[in-house]
Amino acid sequence: MATERIERQIQLLVEGKDERNFFEAFLEHLQIANVQLQVLDGKDRLRESLETLAGATGFRTVKSIGIVRDADESAVAAFQSIQTALTNANRVVRTWSGAEFRAPDRPEQRVGTGPSVSVLILPGDGEPGMLETLLCKTFAGTEVERCIDGFLRCAEEAGSPIHRRDKSRAHAWLATRRNPHVSVGVAAQKGYLNFDHEVFDGVRRFLSALAQDRPAA
Repeated sequence: MATERIERQIQLLVEGKDERNFFEAFLEHLQIANVQLQVLDGKDRLRESLETLAGATGFRTVKSIGIVRDADESAVAAFQSIQTALTNANRVVRTWSGAEFRAPDRPEQRVGTGPSVSVLILPGDGEPGMLETLLCKTFAGTEVERCIDGFLRCAEEAGSPIHRRDKSRAHAWLATRRNPHVSVGVAAQKGYLNFDHEVFDGVRRFLSALAQDRPAA
C-alpha cells in the first residue's frame, strides 16, 4: 500500500480505487470530514498494508481504523482473513510503533484503544457478495431488474455464461445511466446511487460509528 500522509486520526482502509470513490462519495453525503481513506494493495495483502500504515509518519496520532472488504463467496472466510492479518501484522507493528492491532470477534465490533479497529464485510448481514451486490439491491423488484435479468438470461442462452452475476447485473444497470461507462465508485460520485436507500443502512451505520470512534449501534 502506498500510504498517503496521515492527516486524520481516523483511517478507513478499502480494497481499491473504485471502493475509494464509493466511500468518498458516501462520506461526503453523510457530511463526514474527519475520515481519511487508504487504498490497499489488494485484499490478500492486508497484513503488509497494515505494517506500512503503522510505519507512516503520523501513525501515532491515529485513534481508529476501519477496514472494509467484500465477502465474495464467504463472509465468514473474509472476516477470518482480516482477523489473521491483524494478528500477524502485530509482529512488525509493535516494533515500529509500539501499537497493537486487536482483532474484533465479529464485523462492526470496535476493539482496542491505540488505535481501535472495526471491520465491515460487504454486502453485510453475513451474506456472500460484494459492493455491486448492494447496488443490485437498490433496484430489486423493479421493472429495470426484470429487464436486466432477462438480458443476462438471454445472453446465457446464447452461449455467453455469466461468471460474476452481481457485477454483471450492476454494470447492466450502469449502462442505463446518462454516462454508461462509469464504474460503481464513479457512479456514486456522479450521484447515480441513492445513499438514503435502506440497503445502505449497514454502511451508513458503520461510517457514522467510525467517524465518532464508537461501536456501531
